[in-house]
Amino acid sequence: MGLEDLGGWPGLLSRLCAGEDLGSAESEAILTEILSGEAEPAQIAAFLVALKVKGETTDETIGLVRAMVAAAQPLSLPDGTIDIVGTGGSPRRREKALNVSTMACFVAAGAGATVCKHGNRRASSTSGAFDLLDALGIGIEGPPESVSEQVATHRLGFAFARTFHPAMRFAGPVRAGIGIPTVFNVLGPLSHPGGVRRQLIGCADHDLGDRMIDVFRSTGSVHTWVVTGHGSLDEIAVTGPTRVLELRDGDVREFQLDPSDHGIAVVAPEDLPGGGPEENAEIARALLAGEERGPARDIVVLNAGAALVVAGVAVDLDAGIAAAEAAIDTGAAQGVLDALRG
Repeated sequence: MGLEDLGGWPGLLSRLCAGEDLGSAESEAILTEILSGEAEPAQIAAFLVALKVKGETTDETIGLVRAMVAAAQPLSLPDGTIDIVGTGGSPRRREKALNVSTMACFVAAGAGATVCKHGNRRASSTSGAFDLLDALGIGIEGPPESVSEQVATHRLGFAFARTFHPAMRFAGPVRAGIGIPTVFNVLGPLSHPGGVRRQLIGCADHDLGDRMIDVFRSTGSVHTWVVTGHGSLDEIAVTGPTRVLELRDGDVREFQLDPSDHGIAVVAPEDLPGGGPEENAEIARALLAGEERGPARDIVVLNAGAALVVAGVAVDLDAGIAAAEAAIDTGAAQGVLDALRG
């Protein structure tokens, strides 16, 4: 059903502005129109802002995910591949981002997981995942088949959203111009072009986590952690407890993860380093070389350990942390970085 059949832009935007929720078919039709290049920039901006002010629902998000996946370039990945990603939106990221999930990918792959990180350059933080990869000398502009080859050969590859979601070029400049997190921050982790069914996903607030875990359940994920760290961090935190929503085989449970219960020291937020891509690249190189022994290593190891749990490589978080530590100390994680740099 087309957008005009559902009320057109004026009708649907008026409903959003009045605080009315849309159905999944209506949100799917709107994003399909945007991704086809038929929408005006003003319409795109109005939709994103109105949806954010009203608050996105699970049904609306499911419709948007359907449109994103339908328009994506296909990506072939091995069964059991995982994604490790944060949605952005954390207050800290706008001031001093540390690319935890990206660094954790190298560690998890070094410990035996198969990882394909889906992400982009920065939108509302000081350093996006693919800004860091660029600074590390890893090519990010290759064709889709090169990502499949990366994952098959090295157990790690990076799916650049601009490559796999080319239709997002119609919305990208508007999103950047708005300058605040929107539903598109959520759609990336939910719309992996390789159809991964195991994820470690960080989000900045509890309501978003509730919605994301419902979407993952509706789209058939097998084992997923959606985490909201202390201080609204979009990853597992070392500054305090983290709320975890775990989806496993269709069932969801919630628990609190205290890093001190797993041998990780709790630190003050200002003790965590981070900044722009070059600064984060220096941290990543030191960490993977085994030269970083402080909070940056701790938070990366903690997140990589959780990723190994959802990947089915580790039986529990303590085993995952131990495997992540070993991947760094044996040079396995460094080996993954070296191989990808070629």
